[in-house]
Amino acid sequence: MDATDRLMPGPEGKTPRFYEVDRSNKTESYISAVSGNPVVPEHIMLKEQPPKTSEPEKKPWERPPTVIRPPKNPDQIGLNEEELEEFRNDPCWKFIRTVLFILFWLIWLALFAAAILLVCLSPACIIREKPNWWQTAVAYHVWVPSFQDSDGDGVGDVDGLIDRLDQLRKTGVQTIWPSPFLISDDDRTAVRSFSQMDPKLGVNQKADELIQKIHEREMKIVISVPIATTSLEHEWFLNSATASKTPNANYSQFYTWVSKAADTNFFAEHKNLFYLHEKGNAKSAVLNWQNSNLREHMFNALSEWIDRGVDGFELLGIEYLARTPNGTEPEWNAIYDVIRDIRFHVDTYSNESTIAKVKKIALFSTREEAKEKDKKRMAKSGMDTVINYELGEVEKDTKICHKNEGSVATCVHEILSDVLLFHSLNEQVWPHWRFGSPDLARLASRVGSRPHAQLLLMLQMVLPGTNNIYYGEEIGMRNLANDSRVPPQKGAMQWDDTLNGGFTWALSPPVPSNIDVANINWKRQYSEPQSTLKIFAKLAKLRQREDALKTGATLIGRLVDGAFTVTRFNNFENRTTGNIYVAALNFAEHPVKLPLTDLPNNEKLVKTTIVTATSNCEAFYARQLVDFGSKEIELEPNQGVVFRYSA
Repeated sequence: MDATDRLMPGPEGKTPRFYEVDRSNKTESYISAVSGNPVVPEHIMLKEQPPKTSEPEKKPWERPPTVIRPPKNPDQIGLNEEELEEFRNDPCWKFIRTVLFILFWLIWLALFAAAILLVCLSPACIIREKPNWWQTAVAYHVWVPSFQDSDGDGVGDVDGLIDRLDQLRKTGVQTIWPSPFLISDDDRTAVRSFSQMDPKLGVNQKADELIQKIHEREMKIVISVPIATTSLEHEWFLNSATASKTPNANYSQFYTWVSKAADTNFFAEHKNLFYLHEKGNAKSAVLNWQNSNLREHMFNALSEWIDRGVDGFELLGIEYLARTPNGTEPEWNAIYDVIRDIRFHVDTYSNESTIAKVKKIALFSTREEAKEKDKKRMAKSGMDTVINYELGEVEKDTKICHKNEGSVATCVHEILSDVLLFHSLNEQVWPHWRFGSPDLARLASRVGSRPHAQLLLMLQMVLPGTNNIYYGEEIGMRNLANDSRVPPQKGAMQWDDTLNGGFTWALSPPVPSNIDVANINWKRQYSEPQSTLKIFAKLAKLRQREDALKTGATLIGRLVDGAFTVTRFNNFENRTTGNIYVAALNFAEHPVKLPLTDLPNNEKLVKTTIVTATSNCEAFYARQLVDFGSKEIELEPNQGVVFRYSA
């Protein structure tokens, strides 16, 4: 230790230090004095100590003191952390929390198991299949020689038909059915070639152009094929008639040949032999479909048209696909077998063809006087549709519609009720309606009234299934008057009020126009707010988008004094949904109040919209809002209206 460090505090600037005192024999007062810490006397120390406050002893029966908390914030929702803390370890609340936690998971697992069980045990949902194109089609049946002339020779042709496609499309036509199409001797069944279009309509390449133009407009084309007959000028018949020559030996059994014929109505002589032909038509020889070589040739002909783009075939003359040994009667069991083979080939070829690309080819036919069982067997054999011929027989003052009835209402209602009932009981037979055709008198002429023809057109357009419209029926054309140049139902199409109705500029055409062309023509009716053409166009377009009109159920009302209703509605899983469409038609010559009490969901009739009305109707017009809450509609004579309301 430095000597200065051991000095007592003094003026030399050294920091004062105190000596360490040996405590061995010194008293506390001495040590304290030497070290600078004075000792407080004991009696003074005792006096300065604060008195000890002894806590009172807590009794076991006494409550703990109340804890005073700060006032609760009025904006606080629920309990805060401090308030919850006292419940955290409370046995009662711990038990409740545990029970609720277990109960939550038990309920969740039960609901999950119930959902799985419900899915497994519930019946499968009904899948609403999209209908095939032909099931809802409006097919426009064109007699091409009378439709539109493009070169001034006075006869319609394919170029003329192509020129009018846009007009047909904007009126709702979806399918074109040109007739005649194949080259023939009689414009029907005496076919000269199954691969060539009739040159009177244009060169064969025009057929491909027509198919292309139709498809460009998203439309379909069907053609008529005489499936069981040919002309005597057909290559097959000529080869079969000279089958004794070696190159033609394979054609010997293409037709039915006999050495002696008992019935000249069905057999005709050719080179000392007799061949089977259509009844009363020796120009149309009957093919022998029992010959496998003939079948192969016919299948190739159908395949060629499928590759060229045709969407469907009308099979003409199916009653001649097989005959009894004497040739006088059809052998229907064998005919059904042939139809099955045709169906199989068409489906197989279209599925395998790289050109057809798996498209659905429609097959349809008609069988005059067919009974219900016949239609069912034809459908079962492979026909997509069988044309209902019955309404084509509707004609005023005939055995079908007796003159005492005053109008066609009774016979139409009776026929339609029977046919609709048949289709409702036999869903595999798809309905196909025909009111007019190249073989029938014009509808307006048959029923004796253009307003009644308009009512029947309105009726046809709300019926379920496929619809054929014969050209000119959409404007109410009548038969030609006393003209022998062409059949009266094949007069020139009436496009406008110019020369020959716009059909041709030829001065004296072989296909004449009707005398009423100035007033009854396509151009005039398209410009009018209410006309036969406007009814057709409106309903044809609706059929493309409304489920009720495409595939909905059909209800025909009872006949009330020459008037009745036809209702279309969508009945899905036993529920009526969407829009309900009603056609109310009065064929009587006086006003009729039609009850609407049988309509589905008729309480909704308070909010009804008029879709279209006949041209003689003044009380109703398109898009008019009407309240039919009284559940009846009053129609003036020969008037009709189509209205809709929501289910």
